[in-house]
Amino acid sequence: MYNNRRNTRIMRASAFALSAAMLIGQSAYPVNASETTEESTESAARKEETVYVIADASGNPNKIIVSDWLNNETNEAVIEDETNLSDIENLKGDEEFSETEDGEIEWSAEGNDIFYQGTADEELPVTVSVTYYLNGEEAAPEEIAGKSGDITIRYDYENHEQRDVEIDGETNTLHVPFTVVTGFLLDEDVMSDVQITNGRVLSDGEHTIGVGIAFPGISEDLENPAYASLTKLAKAEVPDYVEITGHTDSFSWGTGYTLVTNELFTSSEADTTSFIDDVFGKLGGLKSGVGQIMEGVTSLNDGAGQLKEGADALAEGLGELTANNEALQDGAEQIFDGVLETVKDQLNEAGVPLTELNADNYETVLGLVAAAAQGEDKEKIEGAIEKLNSVKEFCEGVTAYTDGVQQAKDGADQLSDGAGELQAGVTKLLLGTGILNGAIPDLSGVPEALKETISLGEAYESYTGLTDGMSGKVRFIWKLEGIEG
Repeated sequence: MYNNRRNTRIMRASAFALSAAMLIGQSAYPVNASETTEESTESAARKEETVYVIADASGNPNKIIVSDWLNNETNEAVIEDETNLSDIENLKGDEEFSETEDGEIEWSAEGNDIFYQGTADEELPVTVSVTYYLNGEEAAPEEIAGKSGDITIRYDYENHEQRDVEIDGETNTLHVPFTVVTGFLLDEDVMSDVQITNGRVLSDGEHTIGVGIAFPGISEDLENPAYASLTKLAKAEVPDYVEITGHTDSFSWGTGYTLVTNELFTSSEADTTSFIDDVFGKLGGLKSGVGQIMEGVTSLNDGAGQLKEGADALAEGLGELTANNEALQDGAEQIFDGVLETVKDQLNEAGVPLTELNADNYETVLGLVAAAAQGEDKEKIEGAIEKLNSVKEFCEGVTAYTDGVQQAKDGADQLSDGAGELQAGVTKLLLGTGILNGAIPDLSGVPEALKETISLGEAYESYTGLTDGMSGKVRFIWKLEGIEG
């Protein structure tokens, strides 16, 4: 799943390339080749090669046919070409060639493009090996034809093109990067429940179309010290095989096509150097930014700890105050009750008996008594009312104070709890930032290694050879024999 998601865009491009390869495979040389080639800026002819590998069902090559197009953009009368082919045949014209003393061939082009083909026996840059399994047991292709059961077909690809490159003063061995795309088309009644590893399967209810993709050699290169920090970051798993599974009642397998190309790793129209520098420069900036965040979060963590300590101290102090609230309220009530009893006693001695006198009715009762009294008695009663009012106001103030202290205590408790949650959250943030900071390695050496890999892909332009000043492009199309059910 990871590989499928990671390579979706490349798979789409490769699927188009595979479709083109299948169409090309129906003829001995490219059709309308002039429509598929970019204009060259070289004065010499541009050489485009399509290498057809005719193999058995297991991937063993039986014949290698190379179709070459010498694009004579400058209308040269003679084109010199380097080749290791035998049985060379002009495909589209009657132009002839001769061998030169240095082993090259010389075409009498007379301003024309040259299309020719021949056979080769040179080692292929990427080889394909296909293994078949029936119900978990390996079997030869002819042994499973027409059989029923669970089928597994595994395509393994091996990259034989390696180069020594210098990175930061050290010699490293890297593969020339190739993309390998394998496609198949079969009827639903031939195989059901079809699944593919490192690829995509589509079905229209009657047919199953599958495309698998691999990058042989790249996974091995990622173990190279030059890529050590990148693999630590990405934990990349680059596929180097494709595996197809399904169930069949009578197994058969049609002719299969596999495209091998380095074109996805070339970028003649793009400035890959500045692109790589830009990308990894941003990654370097990311690491620097995470480091700054780390410092800020550390300071925030210290502040959160201090806030928690202050909130705890405040809550503790207010807790001590609230512990005295009840005693303060009781004391205030006792003072008021004492003054009220004194007033009652004084009035009783003066001949004014009052049995029901309390905090709720004293002002009304004593007001009536004062209204009926005269002279000095009236003044004493009114003074008693003022004294009781003052004491009552004091008692209410004590109550308000104790209520305020309780509210402050509740708020301090909430502040303490919130500060605790803040400290816990900041601690997690600090931990996460620390993990992120540690997970981003120093990638300073990776850009050079990546540039070297891309350069190796760009430099691989021909299977049969190029003369000085000639540019080229090459692709390999494997045609694997089918299995008749």
